[in-house]
Amino acid sequence: MGNLRDIRRRIKSVKNTSQITRAMQMVASAKMRRAQDQAVKGRPYIRALAEVLYHLQDEIDTSNSPLMQTHGGADLVLLVNTDRGLCGGLNANLIKMVREQAPENAHYITIGRKLNAALAKLNERLEATWSLTDPLSLLELKPVFDFIVQKFKAEEYGRVFVAFSSFVNTMVQKPVFRQLLPIEPEPLMNMAKAGGSSLDGADAHKQFLLEPSPAALLDTILPLYVFHGLVQIVLEARASEHSARMVAMKGATENAKNIIGGLTLDYNKARQTQITNELLEITTAMRAME
Repeated sequence: MGNLRDIRRRIKSVKNTSQITRAMQMVASAKMRRAQDQAVKGRPYIRALAEVLYHLQDEIDTSNSPLMQTHGGADLVLLVNTDRGLCGGLNANLIKMVREQAPENAHYITIGRKLNAALAKLNERLEATWSLTDPLSLLELKPVFDFIVQKFKAEEYGRVFVAFSSFVNTMVQKPVFRQLLPIEPEPLMNMAKAGGSSLDGADAHKQFLLEPSPAALLDTILPLYVFHGLVQIVLEARASEHSARMVAMKGATENAKNIIGGLTLDYNKARQTQITNELLEITTAMRAME
């Protein structure tokens, strides 16, 4: 009888867990659709900015633009992770990529706190960390942008990298590690081409009439490009997080159902064994009374 009670308790416990994972799956699914739409809709804008900057960088001397200058200083890595877990291997894959590709002795800042403990275990230097609300407010990214740009212009950091999970589809989230500052022409060209723009040919730059001067446009668009690049990175990371959590919770719910099925089968077998034993005892007692 004790064995039956234990099995019933386990079935009840797994059912409660299944209800929780099912609820989390539904919440993540709703957030995932919104985050995916925001990430996909933001891509054409950042690609258009990249195309404009690619055309402008040939018109003027880039040494006049602080955000495109190369100088000495330590390396800074912006690590965009999550504040909560239960999202499969998303954060594990991200920190693995950072360990493989990040420069030695780099300083770190993070958006999301889940990987702060992992950085501490690796004895990495964490300068600052931020937690952002969901859905994202653009004003929340302003302190992150100001920190990066001011430190870079002050030449405290010579290069700034960013590591995040890029959204591919609901089942696939790709960890990405790339340079954010200084801005280089080749990544701009690659990003613009990714949007379907053709930048080849001698007449490519003649398609644009620049008002006011190229230098004035560059001073305005470069910070805009960096800021909205950060926005797009966070949107990609959010879409990846909610997709990974929805898939993980769906898998957990299905596993819970399989466990309940196995426990129910064990319960029925144990119950049948108990009934058989009781019938044998009754039959034996009747035989003894004859």
